[in-house]
Amino acid sequence: MNQDVKIKIAFWYHTCGMTQDEIARRLGLTRQKVNAVIGSLREEGIVTVSVRGCEREHLDWEHLLEERFGLQQAIITPAYDSEEIAFFKAANAAAQYLEQIIDDGMTIGVSWGQTLAATVAEMRFARKPGCRVIQLMGAQSMDGMSGKSDHIARLLAEKLDCASYTLYAPVLVSDPMTKTLLLREKSIRRSIDAMAECDIGLFGIGMLDTDAPMCRMGYLSEEDIARLNDDGFCCDVAMNPVRRDGTVSGCFLENRIINASPETIRQMKNAVGVASGVNKAAAVRAVLQSGMLNTLIIDSALAAAVIRDMEELQ
Repeated sequence: MNQDVKIKIAFWYHTCGMTQDEIARRLGLTRQKVNAVIGSLREEGIVTVSVRGCEREHLDWEHLLEERFGLQQAIITPAYDSEEIAFFKAANAAAQYLEQIIDDGMTIGVSWGQTLAATVAEMRFARKPGCRVIQLMGAQSMDGMSGKSDHIARLLAEKLDCASYTLYAPVLVSDPMTKTLLLREKSIRRSIDAMAECDIGLFGIGMLDTDAPMCRMGYLSEEDIARLNDDGFCCDVAMNPVRRDGTVSGCFLENRIINASPETIRQMKNAVGVASGVNKAAAVRAVLQSGMLNTLIIDSALAAAVIRDMEELQ
């Protein structure tokens, strides 16, 4: 267990007054393991009279986000006034977190995005052949893009030495009837059903603007983006459009998207969102309000922007 997790356990237990059972549930650990860590904190010099590291502003921000949005855990990484460093710090933290929580036999679902591709690339190899990795959205025909869901699923399966299951359907179809017919295919239906069995879901947080990959690659037109924005949608999770207030229903695209629905995502034991960049502040806040995430991993500059927006709206 890395030092940051031990510091967080110390902060939760000694500063926030959380019980060992509460901490165990948030981290997906046994109570006995949490008890052992707490018992070792003084010996390791993490806890004296106070929590060493508690002066970090990040811990207070993490606790604020956890309590405000009912998260199991928020993890905030340094930005160092560099978007590139912030991106890789968030990806590295997400990789370490996944290495900690993935147990053999789990089902892990992945969406798409450059941050998720970097996260999985940062993970170490670990032999967990009982796991399975599935796509949480249909395929994207984007040549040379490392952030495609099928590419991420295969890479994660290689890291875990386990099976990867491909969803043989496009993420977005032109007509609702096409989706209805595709979902009647047994192989596609099995993939959709498997989404509801995920122990862990891994998600990026996308922007709904004309720079979004789905617009640049021609899946969504500029008119589609304008209509989504007019309807209040500002971001997406696995291609599920999310409004600024966190609501998701009533999107004109929902009968054309082949993916894990918001309801499926909310039922996952641990839906993990990873994001970087201050331009995503409104998107992160919207997704947090949607209730689709259990764990959030973001950089400190983005966290500051999210919290600033929260305070301005109060």
